[in-house]
Amino acid sequence: MSRPTPSGGASAVSSATLKVVLGMLVLAASTFPSGISGRAQAAETAVSGTFTVDGKKIALAYAYLDRSDPTEPIVVLSNKPLPAAAIPFIPEKLIKDQKIYAIAFSVSQKDRKLSNTYGMLSSPENATQVGLGRVEEGEVLLSLTRLDDKGIEGKIATAKPVTLSYTSKSYSFDLSFKAAPEKRK
Repeated sequence: MSRPTPSGGASAVSSATLKVVLGMLVLAASTFPSGISGRAQAAETAVSGTFTVDGKKIALAYAYLDRSDPTEPIVVLSNKPLPAAAIPFIPEKLIKDQKIYAIAFSVSQKDRKLSNTYGMLSSPENATQVGLGRVEEGEVLLSLTRLDDKGIEGKIATAKPVTLSYTSKSYSFDLSFKAAPEKRK
């Protein structure tokens, strides 16, 4: 006794099933923008503006928010995706090997202002990471439009280009950013 087959035969059903499965895989893959490479996701993030080191403009594209200390979260803005373990303290070897440019700074949750707890500039040209300086010096300005448990959004800029005292290197930045907390295991 022969079984009836749907119109188009068995291969039409397999083709349709394959298309559905393939579509589901594409959808699933698109929900992981950093892939499955062990990189931290910069979920709901955006960075725009300029970061200039010795006249060289670098586009920063990734924003991360570390809330290990909820009273003083740390924001990291970088030109390349970073591993979760490197946020907020990026190892110098990673900076040099991957040519990472980054700006990291802490914010007082209570006052909604820059804090002196942490502030760092990273670039592969520097032998060491460079501190942003004391908040009281007024070299770095921060303006926030949002700071809550779900994220931070605002603008950070140097008041004018900064020349490092121990070298002739200079830097400046004028960046808008939006970052959500990392989902860590």
